[in-house]
Amino acid sequence: MKRLLTGLLVALVVAAPATAAPRPYSAFLRDVVDLERLAVLPEEGATCKQFSSYDRASRIGDDGTLLDWSANGDAGQFLRQDPEGHVLAEMDGPGCIVRIWSANPMGTLKVYIDGATQPTFQADFAALTAGKFPGIPVPIVGVRALGANCYLPMPYQKHCKVVVENPGSLYYHVNYWTYPAGTEVEPFRWPLTAAQQAMLKAVCRRMEQCGAPPAGKPRMTGAVTHWEGPEPRPREETVVTDIGSTRGGAITAIRIRPTLPEDRDAARKALHSLWLSITFDGAKSPQVLAPLDHFFGTAPGLTPYRSLPLGITDDGTCYSYWYMPYARNAVIKVIGREGGPRVPFTWEVYAEDQLRRPFSRLMHFHARYRQEYPNRVFDWPFLEATGRGRFVGAALSIWNPVKGWWGEGDEKVWVDGEKFPSWFGTGSEDYFGYAWCSNQPFTHALHNQPLCEGPGNANYTAVNRWHLADNIPFQKSFRMTIENYGQDKDYASVAYWYQAPGGTHFFTDDTPDRELHQPLPEYRIPGALEGENLRILAKEIAAVDPQDMGGFGGQWSGETHLWLRPAKVGEWVDLALPVEEAGRYEVVVYLTKAIDYGIAQFRLNGQVIGQPYDAFNDGVIPTGPVSLGIVELAPGEATLRVEVIGKNEKSVGLMAGLDAVVLKKQ
Repeated sequence: MKRLLTGLLVALVVAAPATAAPRPYSAFLRDVVDLERLAVLPEEGATCKQFSSYDRASRIGDDGTLLDWSANGDAGQFLRQDPEGHVLAEMDGPGCIVRIWSANPMGTLKVYIDGATQPTFQADFAALTAGKFPGIPVPIVGVRALGANCYLPMPYQKHCKVVVENPGSLYYHVNYWTYPAGTEVEPFRWPLTAAQQAMLKAVCRRMEQCGAPPAGKPRMTGAVTHWEGPEPRPREETVVTDIGSTRGGAITAIRIRPTLPEDRDAARKALHSLWLSITFDGAKSPQVLAPLDHFFGTAPGLTPYRSLPLGITDDGTCYSYWYMPYARNAVIKVIGREGGPRVPFTWEVYAEDQLRRPFSRLMHFHARYRQEYPNRVFDWPFLEATGRGRFVGAALSIWNPVKGWWGEGDEKVWVDGEKFPSWFGTGSEDYFGYAWCSNQPFTHALHNQPLCEGPGNANYTAVNRWHLADNIPFQKSFRMTIENYGQDKDYASVAYWYQAPGGTHFFTDDTPDRELHQPLPEYRIPGALEGENLRILAKEIAAVDPQDMGGFGGQWSGETHLWLRPAKVGEWVDLALPVEEAGRYEVVVYLTKAIDYGIAQFRLNGQVIGQPYDAFNDGVIPTGPVSLGIVELAPGEATLRVEVIGKNEKSVGLMAGLDAVVLKKQ
């Protein structure tokens, strides 16, 4: 089956119709997983742009002044309201929708193609993106870390309109290609034909089979068992391989497996001192230059994940399947930075001796690293380049000194001298395909959050996104940024793009190593009996369990509280409080306040203790210490009852949160 699938996709790559027949729908499906096509020079007039719900207050004045550039009301913004619903996007053809994203898919999604008066495609938006719409399976759609994505291509010849009926306050992106005038395409129709369904299933299988070794034997293999020279090591270079062909060729896969120390911090330091360098056709500067972990998309360190172009297998093998053509030769090096530890590694390089297209129609692959800390730039750039090329992806590693959200930054893309960006996003996590500041790691063929250390969104996070069907072509220039609200974070990124020889970019070759930050200490209340660890003796409240509070910005002991969600007033839970010795104790509780929290009364060994506590607040915050008074306790276990007895008139719920209890000996 694997060979059959590979043959099907390759056949579609190399097939060239003898006549100017419309581009078939199967070719648009293939674009979702086709890495080789990215190296082809973009056609004049081809563009990839984005409609989104970005805050329309952000604009550029006639004199070029940026007006309300940091406006952040990025929901419920539509082109207009038609009788069919709220219009998300409307574009003339020939073109193709290549991605739809939402943080809160609601209502009915309708797509009108080529002037149809009835929807060409219609689906419950949430069901479609959750993989519950018949005939459109995961992973071509799916929800990961609260972000809903649909990569099903929808081509159109003349016109397309995307509408949502009853959308609520919707966050959305619609990414779409426009092809040169005169291009003929096979318009999207639903349901798909049997042949189209077979191709869709093949593409989904390809998306699910990320990371498998390529077929055939590698062109070159080797091992570096040690580094020569004294410790600390001076700057060294190990040439992995120098390959060439008079007919041109292409690297199709690189697999590197380093042997790292077991200690996590030592492994990260060792890995970050190794840089990957690739120079094609004698260029003065390497087209690829990045620390090994950053290039493979998981920095710092190697966190296993699998995507189509890059990934880390469970045994620590780093793989790249980017297609890297050259006219004459390619020189691959692993560079040991000065003072770095010795790191043994094995490597394999797969390459083709002959190109299927003349190199004059192709471009060199680029991947370059940059880092900045402290990061004081609001629109922090991924890439600035001139010439002709395609942007195909970004990997971002963030160190965050607080538990709250590191991002809240819209991506922006300017192509070929645009005054206003043709991509204007709605948030950092939205660009990377997830939502709501989620710290849940996830993997997918096209977007990933392999690493989120926490607590909350603190310490290191690694995210990436690959633009395959939604690659962004440019003819003269390209600039991409992401907003940086906090400006106290350590950002380090790798931009991935293809560029024709003779183009320029803003990267330098003397980028210093990134200093690795120490983990933030976990906040603990001295003497705390953690609420989430207290044994439940009895309860009327059905839903009582721990909740991670790391994403809310305040300080909760152990980043967790015990979350009580009663169904009605009067429900309670009894918790066991361990008492080491007899004596008088002040009972101090640490609680949570929020807009949907109620009023709690406490009892200790059956007796009311303290005053009823109103936990309403417009926002989620920790209370700090709340004294319930002084009591006499015997050694053993005391019983603490938490009972929800009502709610503030402004509250919209009855919940309660117990962070910790402290028994202060008097």
